[in-house]
Amino acid sequence: MAWRWVLAAILATLSLSLLGSAYDEFTSDTLINNVVQDPITSQLYVGTVNALYQLDQSLHPEAHTRTGPELDNRQCTPPVTSCEEAVETDNHNKLLLIHPSKDTLIVCGSLYRGICSLRNLSNVEQLLYFSDTKGEKSYVASAEEGVSVVGVMSYYFNKDKGNFTVFLVAKGYGSHDSTKLISTRILQVHSDWVLFDSIIEASAVQSNPFTLRYLHDFRHVFKDEGFVYFLFSRTLGAQDSGTKNFTFISRMCENDHNYYSYTELQLNCSAGNKYNKVQAAYVTLPGEALAKNMSSSVWTDKVVFVVFSSDDDSSSSAVCMYPLRAINQRLVEIIGACYSTKGQINNKSAVYSPYSSKSDELCKIENEKGMVTNQKCGAEFLPSPLASRAEFALATDPVFTKKGLMTAVAVAVETEHAVAFLGTTLGEVLKLHLSTSPEVYGRAPGENTGDKVNKNLLFDTSLTHLYITTEKKITKVPVQACHLKTDCQSCVAQKDPYCGWCVLQEGSVICLILCNNGMGIIMHST
Repeated sequence: MAWRWVLAAILATLSLSLLGSAYDEFTSDTLINNVVQDPITSQLYVGTVNALYQLDQSLHPEAHTRTGPELDNRQCTPPVTSCEEAVETDNHNKLLLIHPSKDTLIVCGSLYRGICSLRNLSNVEQLLYFSDTKGEKSYVASAEEGVSVVGVMSYYFNKDKGNFTVFLVAKGYGSHDSTKLISTRILQVHSDWVLFDSIIEASAVQSNPFTLRYLHDFRHVFKDEGFVYFLFSRTLGAQDSGTKNFTFISRMCENDHNYYSYTELQLNCSAGNKYNKVQAAYVTLPGEALAKNMSSSVWTDKVVFVVFSSDDDSSSSAVCMYPLRAINQRLVEIIGACYSTKGQINNKSAVYSPYSSKSDELCKIENEKGMVTNQKCGAEFLPSPLASRAEFALATDPVFTKKGLMTAVAVAVETEHAVAFLGTTLGEVLKLHLSTSPEVYGRAPGENTGDKVNKNLLFDTSLTHLYITTEKKITKVPVQACHLKTDCQSCVAQKDPYCGWCVLQEGSVICLILCNNGMGIIMHST
């Protein structure tokens, strides 16, 4: 049988030499804002300043179109044809969303108060819809470069009007933006609704001047088990609280079209909340090995992996982990306190209403004990929106800290071990084995230009490669470099969960080393 192992090694080496050592790359002429991947076709869509690209999974351009600059000005109300202040203005991509059932791509930019367009998912050069004449109700994103925008596909059901595909948008506030913190946007014309119309009016999170004061910075949005979650930082808004940021995760039922269930839970990273501002996040299953180390998680429960920075120490950052089950349990406690015990937990105020001048009065009415179960998605007669007091934040210690700022995170599970890939402002992507004692065991390959890693750190659909986006470049690199190790000892020594394992067989150690091309090299070591 030994000849088979030798043959496998020769074939693997030959295959690697034929493949070459260069990595697939895409370079943009301008700053890359957003990258999304179609999970069905594996195509990538790249929104940059003034351009939109469609790439295949090897980063070869398939189509591209110019999106700017155009005549515009934040002072102008679209259409800008009669606005004297209009000048050539760059178009920063603010949001890309894939609408697979209609084979369309939703593209929102900074021009014209954040108006969106629809493009053909199979060919982004084909514009399917754009209108700048529908007024304020069609202003979706932000006209300001520094304002963050996140979105997720969803649905809207009305027994009188039917079922509609929509997308939910959350954004910070720019001085000339819509004041809607969260909005539901329709993707078809119906009755008096126009395309991209905001079809829900929920004053608590849409029409207050609070948004500028709270400095919201949305970083992530995801859906799970009938809920929509938004991850963001904001200030407390009070004049005496300064501009210190706090990180929150908010949740509402996806079928709660009036946002009655909208509730914010503060997330603390470290006992003193030193790492207070979310930079990026990733949600996935933790794998059996990591789940065993987390007291409130099992491997079937998703975990929210979050990269934080510190307002107090700009030279360091951290990774914290929050089991989604623990987040949901704390949210139920907070909501239940407001519904049933006048906002109190253990005789301490646990909940308040953010963005309200009558915050302390909202939970004064005591309802029946089972209200949080019977009305888990809220109701018109129940208090909303809600937020946890700082004393009832969900707190955890960092699993990893480092000097310098981390800007991106993606997590994969290999042989039940979780590996975090962490992007930095220096252009590195660190490989962190999330074990009992997490440690960095390597860095992703590829040229390091020193540019910040974009928060859109993506795996390919096979989970064997990582797309690393920096300011003007995307590089596709393998998640492991196991083929560089030619013996069992050096393979195991690098502590890479991707690179193999050893088992005892007939008194000998058999080491399996995985290769990029899917072949294996099996060696004997006594």
